[in-house]
Amino acid sequence: MLEVYKDWIDEHTHGEMFYEIMYKNRWKFGQVSDSEIEPNYPQWFQNFYVFKYRDYGTECPEVAINLGDRFMEQFCPEGYTMVRNMASANTFGLDGDIHTDWSHPDVSITGVLYTDKEWEDNWGGETIFYYPDTEIAHAITYEPRKLIVFDSSIPHIGKGPQRRCKEMRSVMAFQAVKTEALEERLAKSSK
Repeated sequence: MLEVYKDWIDEHTHGEMFYEIMYKNRWKFGQVSDSEIEPNYPQWFQNFYVFKYRDYGTECPEVAINLGDRFMEQFCPEGYTMVRNMASANTFGLDGDIHTDWSHPDVSITGVLYTDKEWEDNWGGETIFYYPDTEIAHAITYEPRKLIVFDSSIPHIGKGPQRRCKEMRSVMAFQAVKTEALEERLAKSSK
């Protein structure tokens, strides 16, 4: 599954998200695509959903909750649990790494919302999907307000902006997992 939704949010919501998330001084540095790849090259992030408590943090902006709820309602069947709602950002030279968000197909859904106000194709920032056992890679161009929804097991990478871009490439990422698969993983990790 790989689906693209242009203009998933309207201009009003985009402006609200920009004011409440992108412009706020909540950015931290240290998020990595895959903690097992060495060396790790971190990027900027804001985490809104606290998985340990299975709820949003106390300082989570309302627009992040609304977007997470909309993602869950629109793309996740009953029996799925949210595990991630966050913003992340790359500056030039801070590409992510090729990674998966969940190791098994058909149990987890990821959404990536492109959040910048404006973007030029020559600035890069695309998301590239890799299909194992083929020589095929599929790039989705960065376009403000576009949402990509995909099976979390597809290997992918969020490319940073190119050198001619003086902006940071920012996204919001959502992820949900089938509750039974999540509970199974948690039970294995607690042993």
